[in-house]
Amino acid sequence: MICNRCGHEVRYGNICPNCGIDVVLFQKTRTASLRQYNKGVAFAREGDYSSAIDCLRECLLFDKHNFVARNLLGIAYFQVGLVTEALKEWIISASIRKEKNPAQKYIDSLQKEARTLDKYSDAISMYNNALEQFKAENYDLAVIQLKKAVDTNPALVCGCNLLSAYFISVNEKSKAKKYIYKALKVDKKNPMALGYLAEITQTDKTPSSKDGYSETGYNENASGISYKIKHSIRADAVFFILGVVVSAAVFFTLVMPSINNMNEERVNELTAQVSRLEEENLNGTSTFAIKYKNMEDELERLRQENEQYEGEYSVKQRELDIEAASNDITAGRYYEAADILYSINTDNLSDDDMASINSLRAQCYPQAAEMFFESGEEKFNNGDMENAKIDLEKSFDMASDQAYSDNAIYILAQISESEGDTSKAREYYERILNDFTTSDVFELARTRITEMEMPQ
Repeated sequence: MICNRCGHEVRYGNICPNCGIDVVLFQKTRTASLRQYNKGVAFAREGDYSSAIDCLRECLLFDKHNFVARNLLGIAYFQVGLVTEALKEWIISASIRKEKNPAQKYIDSLQKEARTLDKYSDAISMYNNALEQFKAENYDLAVIQLKKAVDTNPALVCGCNLLSAYFISVNEKSKAKKYIYKALKVDKKNPMALGYLAEITQTDKTPSSKDGYSETGYNENASGISYKIKHSIRADAVFFILGVVVSAAVFFTLVMPSINNMNEERVNELTAQVSRLEEENLNGTSTFAIKYKNMEDELERLRQENEQYEGEYSVKQRELDIEAASNDITAGRYYEAADILYSINTDNLSDDDMASINSLRAQCYPQAAEMFFESGEEKFNNGDMENAKIDLEKSFDMASDQAYSDNAIYILAQISESEGDTSKAREYYERILNDFTTSDVFELARTRITEMEMPQ
């Protein structure tokens, strides 16, 4: 048995003699992490971001170094208006893997939009202010702050839920529905919003004092409001209370510099300070210089460990991808399996691993190729040339000898012409003439080549 963490052979028992982990438990943990990640991906595709967040957080409990899961978790947080939480995940992801990681692009994109970040910051501040007002039972002020927060950032689902809870508590169902639908527009299956919707669409009951309502529909003793709001805060917004310090740290260390860029004079001042420190510590005997040297040594050690980890992670990720593709094939999800196998980097693979991948590709590529062709053809007909080209190239790469392969090449030739790449288009047309002599697009291809050869 091979240890999936360090690659050492385990001849006896379950404990790796090299790194000391339980290899069976480690593999089960990785499998559980992958299972939750796949669920998170599926929920995110459906727009069910609450469920996606739950699954991805569980995924990271099993494997905290899964930067791909952190990226998706950040996207899910961003979609429901939790920009600070999204930034935290992307920052951690970027620290785990620096190369070929889109996390830094997400961060840079936000930093470039200073006004947008300012709005997000204001929305969160107003939301937190509203929480304090609700605690003090200043409901009118709290509602004003919440409305401003949601108007500033319409994707702030927790703000919509809190407003829904308040309006339900004062029996203003039409207003509650407005914010319930706002929440569900962003997060299609948000459990709290769905719960509120079910609550207000039940058969109406005559309000009574135990419900916290008066005969006019308003709360007379505020107990109903207090209970409903406290329940909503506990269930949907507790991270705002617990994460105030973290949120502030992220915004002041990452966001604020993008909003208030240092002017040239300040930059020059800092540069001069650095120069003075360098000159001051050239002899290497000062306390600062010694600490600096120790930090350099530690940084080099961490860099080497990170390079080793990246290599190990790449191998483990490839193994997980192969396992996921195998599971998809077993379940009949050929499209998903082929997409995973198509993107696997096969550089430096052993013969056995390459044989396993080729075997899996043979099982799913023909079926998936037809799906990619149909998808590409539909996108082409709808004018989406860029994505049509991607799907059709995948289709032809996966299976080039199917009944529809000639049509895939012909459409690719047309796309190339629309892009002005006549040499590539001619290459596609000639392939039809050479390899598909009985094709229904054979004459069309020959005609196009003739027309391309005519002087303009």
